[in-house]
Amino acid sequence: MVILDVAWMMVAALIVCLSIARAETYGNSNTMGVVADCPEGYGPLDIRSIRTFLVEGESRRRVHDFVRVASAVAPKDYFATSIFHLQPGTEYTVEIEYYDHDGKLITTLRERGRTRAEPAIPETSRSLFVSPDGRDEDSGTFERPFRTLKAGFAALAPGTTLFIRAGTYYEGELSVPSGGSGDAPIVIRSYEGEKVVIDCSHPDVTSADWGAAGDGIYSTPLGEMSWNISLEERGTGKHYRSYPLRTREELTSGQSAGMSFERLGFTGAYYHDGETLHLRVPQGAIDDYLVHVSRYDHAIVADRSDSVFIDGIEMRYTTRGAVNLKDSSEWLLQHLRVLYCNEGVHIKGDSSNNTIQDSFFFDDVNHWDFEYVKTDAGWFYHGYVETGAVATDGRYSGRGLVFRRNRIEGMFDGVHLCPWVECNVRTSETDFCDNEVLDIADDFIETDGYSRNVRIFGNYMSDALTGVSLAQALDGPTWVLYNVIANCGVCSATQLGGTWGYPIKTNGGDGYLDVGTGTVLLYHNTSHTSDPDGRAFLVKHAMWRSMIFRNNIWCGQIAGLVTFRSELWPVDWDYDVIHTESGPLADIGGRHYGTLDELRAAPVIMPMPRFGRNAFGKHLISSDPGFVSPEAGDYRLRPDSPCIDAGVVIPGINDGRFSGDAPDIGALGHAETPPREP
Repeated sequence: MVILDVAWMMVAALIVCLSIARAETYGNSNTMGVVADCPEGYGPLDIRSIRTFLVEGESRRRVHDFVRVASAVAPKDYFATSIFHLQPGTEYTVEIEYYDHDGKLITTLRERGRTRAEPAIPETSRSLFVSPDGRDEDSGTFERPFRTLKAGFAALAPGTTLFIRAGTYYEGELSVPSGGSGDAPIVIRSYEGEKVVIDCSHPDVTSADWGAAGDGIYSTPLGEMSWNISLEERGTGKHYRSYPLRTREELTSGQSAGMSFERLGFTGAYYHDGETLHLRVPQGAIDDYLVHVSRYDHAIVADRSDSVFIDGIEMRYTTRGAVNLKDSSEWLLQHLRVLYCNEGVHIKGDSSNNTIQDSFFFDDVNHWDFEYVKTDAGWFYHGYVETGAVATDGRYSGRGLVFRRNRIEGMFDGVHLCPWVECNVRTSETDFCDNEVLDIADDFIETDGYSRNVRIFGNYMSDALTGVSLAQALDGPTWVLYNVIANCGVCSATQLGGTWGYPIKTNGGDGYLDVGTGTVLLYHNTSHTSDPDGRAFLVKHAMWRSMIFRNNIWCGQIAGLVTFRSELWPVDWDYDVIHTESGPLADIGGRHYGTLDELRAAPVIMPMPRFGRNAFGKHLISSDPGFVSPEAGDYRLRPDSPCIDAGVVIPGINDGRFSGDAPDIGALGHAETPPREP
C-alpha cells in the first residue's frame, strides 16, 4: 500500500512537471504585476483558480489570486494579478499554483521579479546654463549662459544637465534630444532656489492695444486661432479661463444655446474670426486684466527620448499638453507646476517606466456647464480640456506609468489613464497613487479604454461629478483600493445641469452591450457625498465581467444602491457598509428594498452560469459608518464606529496592515490614525 502511494505521488509529480506554464513579472516602485499563461494543454475555462505567493527563504506568504484578463464578451487567454506594499529596488520570488475545477493542483512555477529603484536626479558629466541675462551666441557656461531655452535645449546631449536661472521664458515646443541612457541621462532643472516659468502665451498680445466695442467686448488683431485664453486679474492674480464661441453674435448677446453666460458658468468668452480676436471680460474693463493667449501646443516635446529628468519648472498656457511624450521612456517629472494648460502630461506610443510625482496641476475650467461642454453646443472644445493632469493617448502601448503624490485641482477631468484605440501590451502596469484630486468638473479618474492591471490606490478625491470612471474599463483587472471618494455630485455639472453624481461610473454609453468592462476589484474605499441628491452607489446602463467588493463604505443622501436595470450584473459583494440618510436602502430597476435581508432575498443579481452566480453576502452592514467629521473632510472612524474590526482579511491587500481583531472597513481606519495631511 505504501509502495502504491509513493508510486502515485511520483506519477502526480511527473504530471505537474509536464504541465508547462509561463509567467512574467513587471515591477514598479512599490507594486509588481504578474501575468500568467495557461499551462500547456489547458485553456482558460479549464482553470478554476491561480494562487500567488511571495517566497521569502523557506516561508511563503499568499497574495492576491490571479483574475482572467477579459471583458464580458471579449475573453483573453491569459491571467494577471498585482502585488502591493513592496519595497523599491528589491528582488522578489513569486510562486504560482494552478488549480482545476476539482480543486486539484495542475502545476506550480516560480518567477523572479524586481521592483524599480526610487528615481533620483543623477549627476552628469557636463553642465549648461540658461539665463535671461545671457546671450545665445555664448557658450552656455555658468559665466556665459545662453539667453533662450531654445538655445539651451539645442545644445543638450546625453550626459548633460541644463540649469535654468530664474525668469519667465516666453517659449514653447522645446524639443528634448534622443540618445539618453541610464549611464548618460539628460537633466533639465531649475537652478537651486530659483523660480523658472515657461510661458507659452503671446507676450505681444498681453501688452496689446485693445479696441473697445461696448458691452465688455474688446478686440485686437490675431492671425492664428488659440484654444486657451486666460484673463489674469491685475492685483489679485486670479485667473478666469475664457470659453471659445462659434459666432460673434453669441459673444455680443451673452448667450449660447439659449442659455446665458451666467447659466453656463462662463467667466469670460471669446470669438475669433481668423484675423481678429474678440474678447468679453468677466467684469470691469480690459485694463483690469492681463490677457494670456496661448501660442504653443506644448512647452516641452519628446520623440524617442529616453532617460530624461525634469525638475522644478513651472509651465503655463499651453494649447495642448505642457509635456508631450512619444515613444519616450525612463522619464522622471517632479516638482512641476502646470497652470492653465489644457492638459498636463500627454503620453503616447511605446513610452514606458515614466514617473510623474510631487507636482501641482491647476486650472479654471471646472465651473463650465457640463452638458454644454460635452455636446455639440460646446463645439469641439471638450476635446482640448477633457484630458487631465496626465493622459495616455488613444494609442499607447507603454508599461509602468507611475503618477504619485501630486495635487490636481480645477480641471475638467482629473486624469485619463488608459488607451482606447490601440494597446499592444498584455498589461499596462499603471499606478495612480497617493494623489489629491479636488474640484473637478467631470471624472476624478478615467480608466475608460484598455485598463489592464491599472492600480488606483491611496488617493484623496473631493468634489466632482464622478469618482472613478470604468466606462468601460476593458479587459481588466482594474484595482481600486484605499481611496477616499468624497462629494461626487458637488460640482457645476449637478448645480447647473441637474446631472446625477456617483462614485463609480460603470455605464458604457450606447455600445456597452457590445463590449463590457473587465474584472474590477474594489477594496477598502470610503465614499461619502454631501450632495442632497446623492446616491451611495449608482449603476446606470452597464455590463461587466465581475466586480468584487470588500471592506468599502458607500454613503448617500437620498438612496443607497440604485440601478436603472431590474437586474444587476455579477457582483461578489460582502463586508461593505451601505448607508443612506433617507430613502430606500436599494432601488433596483424602480423596485425599493428597505433592508439588507430584503435585498439578499431578491433575485436581482443577473445569472451568468459561465462565470458563476454571485450575490450580496451576509456580512454587509446597513448603518451610519461613524466618521469623525465628514463636513471637515475627515473620514476616519470614531471609536464607536460599526466599521472597526468588521472587515475581512484579503491576502496581499490588508493582511499585516491592521492591529485589531480584523481589518477596519473603509480607507482610513479609526480616529487614532493620523489625519490626512492637507
